[in-house]
Amino acid sequence: MSEPEATEMTVRSLWAQFLPLSLSEVTMAAGEPLITTTLAHLPEAQVNLAAAGVAKSLAVFFESPIIMLLHASNALSAAVASRRALFRFMMIAIAVLTGCLLLLASPPAFAFLGRHVLRLDGAIGERAQVVLLLLILWPAAIGWRRYFQGQLIRAGHARQVGRAGLARLAVVAAVLAVGFATGMPGAWLAGTALLLGVISEALLVTVAARKLGTAHAPQTADARDLPTDVAGVWRFYWPLANSMLVVWGGRAILVALVARAEDASVALAAWPAAWGFVLLIANTTRMVQQVIIRNRAQASDGLLVRFALSVGVPCTLLLLGIAVTSPGRLLLSAFLGHDSSLLAGGLPVVLLCSIVPMFISLQNAVQGFLISEGRTSRVNVATWLGTTVLLGAAASGIRAKMPGATAAAVAMLAALAAEVLWLSLGLRQRAERAQAH
Repeated sequence: MSEPEATEMTVRSLWAQFLPLSLSEVTMAAGEPLITTTLAHLPEAQVNLAAAGVAKSLAVFFESPIIMLLHASNALSAAVASRRALFRFMMIAIAVLTGCLLLLASPPAFAFLGRHVLRLDGAIGERAQVVLLLLILWPAAIGWRRYFQGQLIRAGHARQVGRAGLARLAVVAAVLAVGFATGMPGAWLAGTALLLGVISEALLVTVAARKLGTAHAPQTADARDLPTDVAGVWRFYWPLANSMLVVWGGRAILVALVARAEDASVALAAWPAAWGFVLLIANTTRMVQQVIIRNRAQASDGLLVRFALSVGVPCTLLLLGIAVTSPGRLLLSAFLGHDSSLLAGGLPVVLLCSIVPMFISLQNAVQGFLISEGRTSRVNVATWLGTTVLLGAAASGIRAKMPGATAAAVAMLAALAAEVLWLSLGLRQRAERAQAH
């Protein structure tokens, strides 16, 4: 780290990099509230919301192994051989995941999953299968998009990432408007809007990467410590992929636990709807990680932590204000289609999870430090710990007769706190060993 570069970096300059990237996350998260609000104003709202929530959690589970392609692409794109190896790895991964998702969505497999594992009633199960079939290409579109997003971020073209995110939101809104106006069934509308939105974003970031030359950029980093073939990429990437697989696998199991709550019919709709609202604000903090990975060599760790807090704390205060003020509750009620049962189940989730944006900002900051050092195994262990806490706390809440959505919210908070603590201890131990030597 060169001292002049470190002193030139400020929280303000980090925010200048962060805002376009955050815009991409915001537009991605905003699509789900739009879908929720639209479905809430269509016939059979609770059934369609529950079906869409179940199907999306399963699709994201199959997406989860390639979520970290963005981080890998950011870290590896500076070396030509590494970038090419990552592309080959990405193509293999999306082919395998698409095949697995198609198998799960087949009638025999999904009938067993819905009836015996998730315990869905007939109408919810049938419509969840429809949404899942519509999302067959979801993992492929996500993997492709994140590969080229990483290249753009590494090359300093964050604005193109943000613009593609805005276009995605526009496509989702247009599909929802047309579907609502024509009376399209809610389950079909949710799946179609989700898929067309992510495909449009994937196409736009690909065009931007080709146009700006990031897909064929010359080497700008020493490749001696970077993987140069598919096997090497696998060794670098597996701890990250496993982390996301565990996280989203745990959240899919969480849905099965919520389905066992005494108020399951309401909770299955209230939990994904309220959690989606929380993530609309909390997801604005996720790109903290990409900023830290890109700037670790130019900025002090203290500055990067202050930057992460400057992102997370205001977002937490905003969410808390929505939960405790009358205008905020009116906004939440409108978001839930003025359904009193959904509001009763969702409001405690929003209130309890108001601290989630700060947790997620700190989580992504510490993950960014560890990934920039190549310590991906620590990230992996943290996700196993967090998921274990998540499922244990949720099961305990359900057994204690808590409302299903509230039990899920408490479990999510416990899991995030455990993960942030474990990651932070890893950094502290590393710093203490470095000082000792």
